[in-house]
Amino acid sequence: MNYKLFISKQINELNSLQNFCKKKEIELIAHSFLQFEAIPFTIDFNYEAIFFGSPRAVDFFLKQEIVDPSVFIGCVGEITAQSLLEKGYSPNFIGKSSGDTSKIAIEFKELVGNKIVLFPQSSISNRSIPSVFPAEQIKEISIYKTATYSIKISNCDYYVFTSPSNVDGFLIENKFPSTAKIIAWGKTTEKYLIEKGVKVEHTLNNSTVEELIEYLNKLD
Repeated sequence: MNYKLFISKQINELNSLQNFCKKKEIELIAHSFLQFEAIPFTIDFNYEAIFFGSPRAVDFFLKQEIVDPSVFIGCVGEITAQSLLEKGYSPNFIGKSSGDTSKIAIEFKELVGNKIVLFPQSSISNRSIPSVFPAEQIKEISIYKTATYSIKISNCDYYVFTSPSNVDGFLIENKFPSTAKIIAWGKTTEKYLIEKGVKVEHTLNNSTVEELIEYLNKLD
């Protein structure tokens, strides 16, 4: 194939993609423009359900808190579910299309009914899930900070962006070559790229490395 691929993830998260690129002779550049720092928090209220929007939210929350067995646990997709399982928690709801948070929000809301829901999240969360709930039904807490740090990336043929914040980090120091093809890691990132005037070639539905590999494998 002999093309250059950028993805806004750390290389240590991409073993299977590295193997695929080596086999297909694709030059892979992997870099996240984001850094994260825990925010101390206190839970001084009751909640009946909790929703985790990422493995990072799982990690930062469970470093400080324990989830009661009676609490209904929801998460955005299989990767976040795996993080919960590794820490001894079995989620009651797992989003089936983690790239489409609007659909997940509706499905989760239908399941939890009138329960009070806690959303532990980043300080710059886009609130795609809690925004579908009435304000009186939700509790939102920032449990980690997200900071953006940009570096120069050499020109690539394909760019994969995993979040709006990573798009921002890229654009501080970089521009797209006119022939570049852009891949969005789900609907939220797709929408943000379009708002920035960037044409999106393809959007992942489930936002997984495996789905990305399947798409890349079909390219000429």
